[in-house]
Amino acid sequence: MNNPAPPPPHSAPLPAEEVHAGRRLTEALVGLAAEHAREQGISISRVRRDAVIVAALVTALGSVSAAIARAHRFDLAEYEGFLTSYVARVFQSESRQPVYH
Repeated sequence: MNNPAPPPPHSAPLPAEEVHAGRRLTEALVGLAAEHAREQGISISRVRRDAVIVAALVTALGSVSAAIARAHRFDLAEYEGFLTSYVARVFQSESRQPVYH
């Protein structure tokens, strides 16, 4: 049951260079969030630090997504549904990958 996520509402497929740029941005954001957590001394436990990193990234994603949806007058419920489904599918796909340390 590995169905691809539907395209975002009101958008055309992205060119390959934009997809690549998005992947690079994702990697940079994760690295920056981890660095920020270390600098802030968030070392109570790895689980807590990781939760703080994920919470920060989700907050940023939610804020940016809402701003984009409002600016383009997207149907907010439809856009939220797309984002929620997409995040769940990425999570499910990535959770099947081997863990590298």
